[in-house]
Amino acid sequence: MHPALSVIIFTTFSGMGYGLFIWLCAILIAGTPPDDTQIIAGTVLSIIFVGTGLLSSTLHLGHPERAWRAFSQWRSSWLSREGILSILTFGPMVFIGGEKYFSLGMEFLILPMAILGLVGAVATVFTTSMIYASLKAIPAWHNVWVIIGYQVYAISSGGVAYIMIADWLYYKLVIATLILALIVKIITWIYVDRHRGKYTRESALGLPDFGKAKPFEPAHSQKNYLEREMGYNLGKSRRAIMRWLALGCGFILPAGLLYIGFPIAIFIALICLGGMMAERWLFFAEAEHVVRLYYDKDTV
Repeated sequence: MHPALSVIIFTTFSGMGYGLFIWLCAILIAGTPPDDTQIIAGTVLSIIFVGTGLLSSTLHLGHPERAWRAFSQWRSSWLSREGILSILTFGPMVFIGGEKYFSLGMEFLILPMAILGLVGAVATVFTTSMIYASLKAIPAWHNVWVIIGYQVYAISSGGVAYIMIADWLYYKLVIATLILALIVKIITWIYVDRHRGKYTRESALGLPDFGKAKPFEPAHSQKNYLEREMGYNLGKSRRAIMRWLALGCGFILPAGLLYIGFPIAIFIALICLGGMMAERWLFFAEAEHVVRLYYDKDTV
């Protein structure tokens, strides 16, 4: 798949934003919340991250002004469900931050809102993962590791962001989530590599027993939409570089810096964000659509 910058920003920023809010809500539910200033900072930062991601996602649409129509297809579309849940989850974010900032006298609703916020954030990340995991035509995405990965990457990157607003109280737990995310990412790549080449042009044509199938000539004189959007040629060396960049900056380096107590938490968060953008770039660049079997690929 063509790794569009708008979708990379969307999945990376919104994932970190929802992950940060998951941490904040979990700590509130546990009964050991940070002070009011840190809660306000956490909700504001969550809104900024999620808002940036959602706004970026509209740039990938041919007609961004029609984005509102996606909300009507919730019965069949994971994209529509994600949009609805993302809007609903803004409610707890705004309420928790607003109550702490304005002292509206509704402190008793903080816990219920934290529970709703936690469920909403997890559900929204799940629907985002299902947008991709539900696509049978893209084997690299149609597996459980995409669903698991989206949740784990959101929580691990969100944990790094949480360190920025709540000091280092839970840094060991954040390190543990980064290690878990690292393991999940490696397992995901092993799965993708093992299943690469599973589908052939012959099987796509329904002629698996009639020898090698080759296109006689292209059906058109220049690349069409399917070839531009569904095809991306990723070289082995570039794949290796991007994988190491994703592992190093997305998981290993943030965990190491947290372990040694590097004093600038925002620097660690920026490194993690950059690493997750590299991971997300690979997520799209490595995904091969089976439609390529009818064009330029012998196997997918």
